[in-house]
Amino acid sequence: MADHMEGGRDTREHGGSSPGGDVAVAIDLGGTNLRLGVVERSGDVIHRKKQATPGSRDAILRAIGALVGDGIAHCGDARRPVAGVGISTGGQVDYATGVIVSATALIPDWSNVPLRDVIGGEYHIPVFADNDGNCAAAAEKIFGRGKRLRDFLCLVLGTGIGGGVYVDGKMLRGAGNFAGELGHVSVDAGGPECSCGGRGCVELYASGSGIARWAGEDTHLRRLSGPHGELTSKIIGEASRAGDAHATALLKAAGERLGLAAAGMVNVFNPECIILAGSLLELGDPYLSEFRSTVLRRAMKAPVRGLGIERSQFPQEGGILGAAALVFEEAAV
Repeated sequence: MADHMEGGRDTREHGGSSPGGDVAVAIDLGGTNLRLGVVERSGDVIHRKKQATPGSRDAILRAIGALVGDGIAHCGDARRPVAGVGISTGGQVDYATGVIVSATALIPDWSNVPLRDVIGGEYHIPVFADNDGNCAAAAEKIFGRGKRLRDFLCLVLGTGIGGGVYVDGKMLRGAGNFAGELGHVSVDAGGPECSCGGRGCVELYASGSGIARWAGEDTHLRRLSGPHGELTSKIIGEASRAGDAHATALLKAAGERLGLAAAGMVNVFNPECIILAGSLLELGDPYLSEFRSTVLRRAMKAPVRGLGIERSQFPQEGGILGAAALVFEEAAV
């Protein structure tokens, strides 16, 4: 009895947990939304909930705990044993300990949080937590285009740039579990200072926020700002499609910077494929075509030979599916 009750909730009446469970309770924590999904091993999401991300650490932890409880209860009602809980979150995560080490300003007070122990202690169920970039890569490996690959990069292109790296069929985590910060490869040593402390990171030029920042330096593009002064990558993309030469030139430059960073990654990791995910895929060309041509032109000939560059099958679902993939990947070990 103590194994199920002491210091936490009894999960047996709600389906319980089992290493061979056929569903995962998945949590995706972003700066705007907090989402729950109950995910089958096939990748089908059979139960969902979404709410606004709370504004404080304690409120976020309470909300995650409540959503996990909802997911476990749903599995109990459906008589589906739960393999575990996976949590995808922004920020740097020590995967080995499940501690959020530091986080983006979009998630308030979200540093030094022992997330795995808090949620695992509440429900006495295996809990796995990782950053959203690694989760997107795990989603591809377990459910998507990465299933057939052993060596690949996953680049997530959104407000920022993240991603993950698989080498010889395993996630590359590094000595301190902080590998895979693909958005913080510098493409301009004298460029602007980044939130990471470096300068000229590719995220400052080729992410949604980076494109908006860069556009703000152009007098012509500043005139495209919305009624409240907002200038976004979406606005730049729409202007480019409408024939604005300045917007098109900026997107080509952003795609080139992204391609320069990725070409270096190709030289280092020699992947079979680069998988692209995230909301910026909606920009289309010239951003993506310039990215592709730059990678193929600037990477060394041997590692780029036969390199695939593909779009994710689920560019917006990497968080939920990636959180579930953490559970199923560990269960397969």
